[in-house]
Amino acid sequence: EDHGVSFSSKTALRHMFEWMGAEVTFINRTSLNSGVLNTTDLLVMPGGCWCNVHCSIQGDERYIVRQYVLDGGAYFGIDGGASYATSYRVGLFNGTLYPDCLGARDFLTEVNVNRDSQALDLSGEPESYTLFYESSGYFDADNMTGIFSICTYKDLNQSCMIAFECGEGRVFLSSPHPEYEEGNLNDGTDYYDTLNDPESEWTLMFKICQWLLRM
Repeated sequence: EDHGVSFSSKTALRHMFEWMGAEVTFINRTSLNSGVLNTTDLLVMPGGCWCNVHCSIQGDERYIVRQYVLDGGAYFGIDGGASYATSYRVGLFNGTLYPDCLGARDFLTEVNVNRDSQALDLSGEPESYTLFYESSGYFDADNMTGIFSICTYKDLNQSCMIAFECGEGRVFLSSPHPEYEEGNLNDGTDYYDTLNDPESEWTLMFKICQWLLRM
């Protein structure tokens, strides 16, 4: 719960994690500072505007989040929640998320799955998924050692989803939106339901969460 969080992304993520069988609790700046992460298995940061104007967890909260991951916590960031994890904010990913890589617009785009990933077994996944691009970006760093590419844009061949270990914890970041189920109401929102997504990315997200939680 933050001023910069997208309501549609938050809603879709809640439905996705409840579909996985997870117990979902919304947290905010107050609960972060009160130690809620001490009993949190997976910290999920939704899409939205995580700029200084809208985001209220830019102070000591950044260090709380970082220490949570370094001590063994798991971080799942989408869109703005992914940019929050970069070196510009929390510093979990020592690199940059370059936005608008396919233009400053919204549409469905195809991404290729790295079925040879060394981080987790994606061999049973399809070659590609179609998911929602919202002026999204790609991840890059001077040193990508230990950064596992999960998916790349078909039209760009740059990583749009990455996973890596950080201290004792694990991190997954995605710039485009795998939480939305465009074309149906499974995600609890009609956001861009005029589009027709041919498949769901939720099973892929479930595998990623199992890796994050070492299940």
